[in-house]
Order: sequence, then structure tokens, then C-alpha cells
Amino acid sequence: MRATACTLLLAALPIAARAQDVRDTVELEDLVVTADRTPLPADRVVNPTTVISGATLRERGILSVADALREVPGAALVPTGSFGSQTSLFLRGGESDYVKVLVDGVPVNQPGGSFDFANLTTENIERIEVTRGPGSVVYGSDAVSGVVQIFTRRGAGRFQGEASYRAGTFGTWNAEGAVYGGTESMSYSAGLSRFASSGIYAFNNDYRNTTASGALTLRPDERTDLTLSARTGDLTAEFPTDFTGAPVDRNSFTLQDATTVGLDLGRRVSDRLEVRAFLASHTQNDGSEDDPDSAADTVGFFSSASQARMKRQSADVRASFTPGAAARITLGATAEFQSLREETRSESDFGFGRTSDAQGFAASRHNVGVYGQALLDATPRLLLNLGARLDDNETFGTHVTGRAGAIYRLAGATRVRASVGTGFKEPSLRENYATSAFEVGNPALDPERSLGWEAGLEQGLLAGELTLAATVFQQRFRDLIQYDAAASPGTPNYRNVARASSRGLELEAALRPAPGTTVSASYTWLRPRVDDAGLSTGAGATFVEGRSLLRRPAHALRLDGRTRIAGRATLGVGVQYTGARDDVDFRPFPSVRTTLDAYTLLEADLTVELVHPRAGAPAVSALLRGENLLDADYSTVVGFPGRGRLVQAGARVGF
Repeated sequence: MRATACTLLLAALPIAARAQDVRDTVELEDLVVTADRTPLPADRVVNPTTVISGATLRERGILSVADALREVPGAALVPTGSFGSQTSLFLRGGESDYVKVLVDGVPVNQPGGSFDFANLTTENIERIEVTRGPGSVVYGSDAVSGVVQIFTRRGAGRFQGEASYRAGTFGTWNAEGAVYGGTESMSYSAGLSRFASSGIYAFNNDYRNTTASGALTLRPDERTDLTLSARTGDLTAEFPTDFTGAPVDRNSFTLQDATTVGLDLGRRVSDRLEVRAFLASHTQNDGSEDDPDSAADTVGFFSSASQARMKRQSADVRASFTPGAAARITLGATAEFQSLREETRSESDFGFGRTSDAQGFAASRHNVGVYGQALLDATPRLLLNLGARLDDNETFGTHVTGRAGAIYRLAGATRVRASVGTGFKEPSLRENYATSAFEVGNPALDPERSLGWEAGLEQGLLAGELTLAATVFQQRFRDLIQYDAAASPGTPNYRNVARASSRGLELEAALRPAPGTTVSASYTWLRPRVDDAGLSTGAGATFVEGRSLLRRPAHALRLDGRTRIAGRATLGVGVQYTGARDDVDFRPFPSVRTTLDAYTLLEADLTVELVHPRAGAPAVSALLRGENLLDADYSTVVGFPGRGRLVQAGARVGF
């Protein structure tokens, strides 16, 4: 009944729009950067790529990148509780560390692939691009099942600015502001935001996140451009839950500050040759503290603290040569340095007296690589995309990846595309170099590797007002790294043993039934499976041969609609259905395998222009957004409840 009501509400959007006379704005040809690292028209991109507009996200009131990614086909976002809690992305059934995450081209994953999406905001972004399928031939390690890239806003035209404030349930409030503009020789943007919440739990659940970002582009002449981009964030997240999800701790919290800087220099040497150099740096400091809850809290592990500092610094140089109208060849080389330093302390008493323990860990490594890509118009209808890459890593040595893809244009607006490619993920620094009593790294580990293929059909209808797409895909994951608890003391605990696979179907549709109105839908069928459980044993293990990989739904459906009303308001509605998923319940001992129920979430947003922009006067809009409006009771991880109904109201001023 609830799903039917949501569908009827979406269907009503075009009716409201037909009463309006809204003139469409002229749109430039869409360009996609992430799929091949160089700008390409969307219809020349082999791997399916979703582009999410930053302007639309701000209009909808979506504040986090994780919430924005929910509309991407094949993407499963899994938060563990309240605001700021660990949030993982499983793309096309791959592991959560199989997605390369870039901010303006700068890698921000932990070395070894893991990334927490909980704290990445949409503040001052131009767009988000999500490319699905193996991308290691372009980006090296971690791009096994896809790549997510966030682009900072690029200014243009006269000086402009905007500021907004909204507040709502769960003690949430958000304030942000930005300025931007540009001339023929330069462009700029700068933004600042602050988000806070008292959380979904009754105690110890405050969350604070401050983010600043900016980009400056200089064009000293028509052949040269230089862009400096930066993003920095600082956050504090309190959490009362233990590993089972039970709220038992009154003073545990985490801290994080991260800074990302990229410098991109390009020069068109001639009409056929362009050379680009890119320098990247990402530094992240993480910490946690959990002091005794009271003077009587002296049993078990009653006090702990940790600090970690991670650095990734890289340089990339590439040249793109266009020998003729039908070909473009890109050759490049890259080098990266990674380091991680951790310190932990803990105090415990298990009946044998109070014990204090302090441990430290530090490691670093480097990687160099060379790559090449060719984009060839073999015939007026056939486009070929070929690429190869060689990485030389300090620990696992050399690794080769490749990709081959093709697009064939049939009659009319019909495209058939297919590709096959390989990907890999390097071991984490802990998996290579850990030296504690219960964790010994293995420098001889191989990278986890993948082979994947896909085929798809795209069809444009109604003079481009309706687009349809279908993609089938399959990936095999090999040499997955697992922890060996039975290893002899002093011998490595990590081994390449497990295998898995994932196959599925993605369906997409987008329709503009009337000026100012859009309706879109996507459906994903997914079958991720464990092919070899490796070291995992027992019915309650995380890997069970023949069973599904955890927390990936077999069925997922997304519906969205937006429309202009009376030329002064915009209404948006979204429905997200997530099917049942396998998970492991760690509350009993031993742990047991269980199934998380399917759930449906309804969201809506409304923007009303109170004051139209005009010379000398700002534009003023009222904002209203609701999430989980039906207050569905659901969990994405066993023991950790999802957020209930969230409603926020506020205002935005533009000048």
C-alpha cells in the first residue's frame, strides 16, 4: 500500500507540470571525465557512468555524498547507525574496498582501498561521477568494481554567492555558504559548511562536521590552464554502541581531520598534442577515545585510545595525441608514496590485575606505473576503446591490467556497448607490515584481482525526451585476503585464499514528459556469491561457500521525479526499495547467519522562490526536505537501526 502511494505521487508530477509554461535552459553537451580520465561526450563512454549535478543536490537538500549515491544503479550504501557512523559502499556486489574514491582527481581511500563515506559532504561540489566496472587500467589499485569522483565547483561569469541554513529533527542543523565567479583568464569558487546533529540514540551521539573547499583556475593563454583545488574537513562523532549495536557507552567518540590538495597543469602543445601534469596530496588524521564511564568501570577493556596518520602523495604525467580525426592515443606515467602511522593504548582487568598496553605501527611503500589508452573510430558506427597498464609495487612487484571496449551505433539513437577488463586491489599497509602480538603482516601477499565483462544497450526515443538503458555484467574476484587466527606465533596472519563472484542486470529509464519535469527509474538485480570461503568456517562465518556476500540486496529499485510548479516552486519525490540481504548477527556466540528484511524509503523536497533575483536584490527561497517520511523501521546492519523520519526546513539566499 505504501509503495503504491509513492508510485501514484510520482505519476502525478507530469500533470502538475503541464499547467506551467517553463522555458528549458540551453544545455551544453555532457562531458564525462572519470571513465577515461580525459573529457569525453557521454555517448562515447564505454563503461556506464552516472553523473549527479551538484546544483540539483543543493536544490534537493542532500547534504552527504553517501545519500547522493543511493540513486546510482548497482550501489548499496550501508551505514552502521546514526549520523557519522561508518558507511560502506558496495558497488555491483564487490567488496567495500573495491571502489576508487577521488576528489578532484586526488585518491582519498586508505592504502588498500577502504573508505568511509559517512563524512564526505556535497558542499560546493560541481558534480559527482560514478563509473561502474573495472577501472584499474586508468586508476591502478582499488578501482575493481568502479570509481567515484567528486568535482569541486568551477566558477564562471560575474561574482555570485549563496548561503543557506536549515534545521530539523534529530537535532540536525546545517549552514553553508559559497562564492564563485570567473573571467576568460580565470575562475574561482570557495565554500564553507557546518553540519551538526544530536543523533538517533538517547545519549552520547552528537555529530559535528565542518568542511571548507575551493578551486582556482588560471588560463594565462588559450593553450595553458592551471587548476588548484583543495578540500579540508574536521569532525567529531560520538557513538554509544558496542560491536553488536547495543548503546552501552556514554563517552566514546572519534575524531578526524583530512586535507586534500590537487594541482593540475595542462598545455596544448599543438592542435594534435596535449600534455598534462597532476600533483596530488591527501593527509588524514584519525583518533578515538573511550575513557571509563565511571569510577566503577574497571572490568574488562575499560579504557582505550588510538591515533592514526595516513598520507598519500602522487604525481601523474600524460600526453594525449590525436593523429587524425578518428583516433586519440594517451600515454602516461604515475608514481605514488603511501604511509601510515598508528598508536594505540588500552587498559583492562579480567580478574588478574590491571593491565596497560601500548602499541605502535608505522609503514610506508611506493608504487610506479605506466599506462596507455587508444580511442579509435574504426568505422563511422564503431568506436573502440583499448587500454593497458603496468604497475610496479614495492611489496607485490609488477601487475598488469587491461581493458577493451566497443560502442556500435545502430539506426537512430541506439547504441550497443560491451567491454571486458581487469582490476586489482593492493593489500593494506597493516596486511603487509603489522607487527603486534595478534597481527603479523605478510609482505608476500599478492594483490586481490578481478576479471569482469559487461554488455549493454541504450535507446533514445521521443526526440531524446526518453532514454532507456540495460546492462548485464559479471565479475570474478580472486586472491581475496583473509585473516588466519590459527597462524603460529610470529608468522603472518594474512593469506590470499578466498574467491567470489558477482553478476547482475541494471535497467535505467529517464523521461522529460513536459518542460521543467523529469522522471527517472532504475532497477538492479544482483547475485553476489562466495565461490571459495577460504579460512572462514562455520554457518555464522562472513564467507560461506555458495551463499551470498553480505549486505548486498538481490533487488533494488529507485524512482525519482521533479517538477516546476507555477514557475516559483520545485517539488521532488524519491522512492528507494532495498531487497532482503544476508548478514551475520554477532550478538550470540557463536555468531549466526541471518536475513535483513527488505524496506522502502520515501523522500520529498520542496523549494519555493519567495523573492525572484533582480538587479541589486538577492534571491530568497524557502526549503523543505523530508527523508524516510513513512518512518519505516529498518536496519542496514544487524543490531544497528536505520534513521527514522527526518524533516528539515530552512532558507537560501543567492546574490
